[in-house]
Amino acid sequence: MRFFGTNTDDRDRVKIPLGPLDAQGRLTSSSPVNIGGDFTIEFWMKAEAAENSAGDCTGQGWYYGNIIIDRDVFGDDIPDYGIALCAGRIVFGVNTGNNDHLLVGETVVTTNQWHHIAVTRSMTGQMRIFVDGQLDATTNGPAGDLAYPLGRTTDWPLSDPYLVFAAEKHDYPGSLGFAGYLDDIHLASIVRYTSSFQRPDGPHRADQHSIALYRFDEGEGRTITDALGNASPGILNPNQNDPSRHWASETPFAPPTRAWQLFLPMI
Repeated sequence: MRFFGTNTDDRDRVKIPLGPLDAQGRLTSSSPVNIGGDFTIEFWMKAEAAENSAGDCTGQGWYYGNIIIDRDVFGDDIPDYGIALCAGRIVFGVNTGNNDHLLVGETVVTTNQWHHIAVTRSMTGQMRIFVDGQLDATTNGPAGDLAYPLGRTTDWPLSDPYLVFAAEKHDYPGSLGFAGYLDDIHLASIVRYTSSFQRPDGPHRADQHSIALYRFDEGEGRTITDALGNASPGILNPNQNDPSRHWASETPFAPPTRAWQLFLPMI
């Protein structure tokens, strides 16, 4: 799926509600995507440096970067987290209200090539970033449950109780969206990787620990399907009100090799 880094007017992004909401925007129950303890988020991305201009975010928060995944909230009353690009590198931030911690990767990924990205986080606070299967950064962050709580009142009901792809969910002035391609976003309820692993060569495989999987294979329209029984569906808010601009043929996966067959004539 293609994004353009617009980050205004609640457009150019995918929005996943964290569960059913009442008329005041309060969460009445949690969808599986409302993760908070041990988790892994992995996805494929392709981006250019010229389209993602955020500088070094060291010592700041992910919300100063070109935001890829945002589960931010306004206020410090509950935890939040996010993933972004800063100076072309992956950053992964966790904030528990009084402890805002940012893990900064080492590898530049704004190379206009497909990269596999994985971040892991444990309830104890351990955080890791992997790029193309290689451990890129690790740290001890804040411990505890990051899940969005049921019944929380907010003045931002159209943004706070959502997981958002490719934008800062509140369109905060000066914030930056992600420009480039995202594919096959996979969320799991375990720390799937603790050391370097072989870079995947195909779409993520769902297992008993998978909680949401976005293939972006719909090809048209605004509906975003969760491949795991559609338990955590979402919606595309398109740029310029044109969903077709976001559906792209770009893929990180090589097409299957055609097996050649030899046919001999019958004589």
